[in-house]
Order: sequence, then C-alpha cells, then structure tokens
Amino acid sequence: MVEARKQDAWSKETGYIWSMIGSAVGFANVLSFSALCYKNGGGAFLIPYIIAHLIIGLPLLFLEGIIGQRTKLPIVSAMGNVAGTKGKMIGWLAVLTCATIGGFYMVLTGFTVAYTYFTASGSVAADTTFFFKQTFLHDSGSLTQVGGLAVAVLLSTLVIAAFAWAVLARNIHSGVEKLCSIFLPILAVLVVLFSCSAFFLPGSIEGIKNFLIPDFSRLSNWTLWRDVFGQVFFSLSLGLGIVTGYSRHNPESFSIPRAMAKVALGDFLISFISGIAIFGCIGFMSGKSGLAFSELVPSDSAFEIGFVVFPMILQQFGDVTARIVGPIFFFCVFIAGITGVFSIIESIAGNFEIEFNKSRKASVAIAMGLVTVLAVPFCFGNGQHIIGALAPMVLGNAMLLGGISEIILFLMVSKVIGNEALWFAGKRRTYAYYSLKYLVLPILTLSLLGALYHEFRSGFGVGEAVRWGWLALVIVAGAALSRHKVSVKAPAALEPATD
Repeated sequence: MVEARKQDAWSKETGYIWSMIGSAVGFANVLSFSALCYKNGGGAFLIPYIIAHLIIGLPLLFLEGIIGQRTKLPIVSAMGNVAGTKGKMIGWLAVLTCATIGGFYMVLTGFTVAYTYFTASGSVAADTTFFFKQTFLHDSGSLTQVGGLAVAVLLSTLVIAAFAWAVLARNIHSGVEKLCSIFLPILAVLVVLFSCSAFFLPGSIEGIKNFLIPDFSRLSNWTLWRDVFGQVFFSLSLGLGIVTGYSRHNPESFSIPRAMAKVALGDFLISFISGIAIFGCIGFMSGKSGLAFSELVPSDSAFEIGFVVFPMILQQFGDVTARIVGPIFFFCVFIAGITGVFSIIESIAGNFEIEFNKSRKASVAIAMGLVTVLAVPFCFGNGQHIIGALAPMVLGNAMLLGGISEIILFLMVSKVIGNEALWFAGKRRTYAYYSLKYLVLPILTLSLLGALYHEFRSGFGVGEAVRWGWLALVIVAGAALSRHKVSVKAPAALEPATD
C-alpha cells in the first residue's frame, strides 16, 4: 500500500459547514419537502421529520463525517481498507449510484436555469402544465417511447456542467468553499424574504395553517413514516459517500458533532421556511381560484409544485411582479441544486483521484464527463419516465445498502472508527452510537427487505427491467474498477474492531 497523498483542505470550519449545508439543501428541501407535506397532511409530516433527523440523520452524519476526517480517504478507498476488494465493490456501487443521481440532478438543476429565463421574459404559457410537459420537456408520455430531444433541457444542462466544472477544477477552498459560502447565505436570506412576503398574500394564512397544524390521525399511516425517512436520507445525501468525500478535506481540529448539528439544523430550517412560503402561495392561489386547497396540486410531485403550480401562482401577481418574483424564486432553487451538484461531482472525483492516482483537474474532468454523459438520456422525451423507473433503486435500495454497509464496516468492524472518541461520553457510549447500531441498522435493513419484497411482489415490467438492468451494469462496472491493484492506506489503518 501507498500512503494517502497530501490534499486540499477547507480553510475554515464555517466554509465546510456552508458547503455541507449546500450538499444537504436541494430540490428535496425547497420542492420535495413541501410536496410530501402536502401529500401527508402538512403539520403531520413535521413531527416525524424532526424525529428522523435526530435518530437517523445526525448519527449517520456523524459516522460519515468521521470516516472522511479520520481516514482522509473517499468512500471506495476507506471501504477497501476495511474489507478489501469486496469493500471496494460496495464503495464503487455507491459512487456509480451517485453518478447516476448526478446525471438527472444536473438536468433538474438545468430546469431552474431555463425557468429563470422563462419567468423573466414572460415566456411561460397560461397552461403551465402543457408548457412544462410538452413545450419544455417534449414529454413522450411513456418510458418505452424515447420521443424527441428537448433542446432547451439539454442546453441548460450543459450550462450547469460548464459552471460546475469551472468551480470544481479549482482547489477545494477557492472553489466549492468560496461559492457555497456566498450562495448559501444568499439562499437563506431569499427564502426568509419569500416566507415573510407570503404572510401578506390574501388567503395565505389558510395555506400556512394547513402546513403547521398537524392531523395527528396521519401519524398512524406507515407511508408517512416511509416518506419521512426517505426524505431525510436523500436530503442529507446519506449512504453515497458524499459526506465522506467532503469530510476527507477536514483538518483534525474540526468538530464533527458541532458541524453536523449545524448542517442538520440548516437542512431542517431551509425546508421548514420554504414550506411556509410555498404553502402560503398555494393558500393564496386557492383563494383566487375558488378551488379547495386540497385540489390545487394534482400530485405530490416536486415537479408539479415547482414548475406547474408556482408558475400558475405567478400569473395571479400580474406581469411586472411575476417577472421579478419568478426569477428570484427559480434562482433560489438553482442555488439549492447547483451546490448539490458540486458535492456529487466532488465525491465521484475524489475516488478517481485517490484510487487511480490522478490529478484533481483530471479527476474532476472524468467525473464531470461521466455525469454529463449520464445526463443526456434524461434530456429526451421519456427522460422523466426513466427517472421514475430508476428512482426506487438509485434513490432507495442502493442508498439503503450504502448506509447499512457503512454502519457494519466502520462502526462494527473498524477498530479506529468503531472506537472513535465521538462515540463516547466519558466511558459510556453516546446516543448516536446506540442509535446507529440498534435503531438505524435495523430500520435500514427492514426497509431494504420490505422494498425488495414489494418489488418482487409487484411483477416485472419495463420499469423493473430498467432499474435491475442498471444494477447489473453498475455491479459489473464496480467489479472491474475494484480490481485495480493500487490501494491507498489511511493515516491510521482501519483494523477490525475487537469489541
């Protein structure tokens, strides 16, 4: 083995925290969170969401953060040090899952670039559904019908790729840290302003009441809890090596508990404040249209709220106001998206940099090229249907497997990570350790088994063929990549734990 090379480091802990918040805050916070609240009775979703942050989110953030900070390695190399080639295969599965997510995440971020222009120029048609699905997406209506290339989607995606490359090709503190330290405070201010403004819209209070007042009967519905845990897992970028990829740049002086507590709090606050703004706007729309609040959003899709319902709400403001409010809103969503793209590319690039001894620029070029190529299929007429087919695997099973593997390999097998001071308060284990071992691990395992049972029980169609075909491809690719003979040793070897 060769020792890990000297690498870039964050210049300040606040820069690391802003960048981590940028990784956590994305479409899942600004749009998906509100969509899931709308589906699950508003306030009823908030209670388990807070619980999930405490028992799953924070402990896993602690684990993934300390893996990166102590080993100075990305996820593939860290898992390889613990479990050899098999560990590397699991690591590459996480990386290739991350690359696939990056492909459609870059496309979705491109949507915000296009809609910033559309709303500024007043180009969105009165029928916002038709404009989004047909004019913009060229929706083919079916997974099996490729349809035409959505040129506007492709061009906006290439803009995102070019911008991300320009930032990530620089070192970590002059690129990602600098941009996130500017963008995230701007996002926070704009979201607060939107939320405050929503209070003054006629009828908005009814919408905000729907968001804040819980329907406690919903808490007995298991689908609510499934949605909550899935939202927290995806929002915080868990199980994919993203947190580890950022944390490997940490100086030892950084406090993981302090940093991750701020990350989890920031993630929750952005979601909560965005929810107030969006529910207030939906309440306003309900009053203007005369339709019941529950009938305004046709589905729980984040796309519906962001790119169909919100442009519909803008039409109620008048042309001048809409051309101001619309671009600001979509710029907020852009910030949430692009900072997530940064973390995805950084995570992928770090593994190529260490495992194949590449320069940072070469590694970023490889990662960016891979993600951009994967983004192209999502720019065709059936792109959204491909995302829908892949989602149960890449945003579900693969992430769950990654989280399970991290807990077993690093908390229960690795002597260094398993006996890290973070897991002790004096001589006693902390709540985070017991939560990971006795709550999170069983929950993730049962969730994975339940998802697989549901998958096999529901029959085998085109969608299933797409996601299982994808899994077969990434397993083959991961096996090939893991056979690379050069391995990197962590500063402290990750020997199996003795307790």
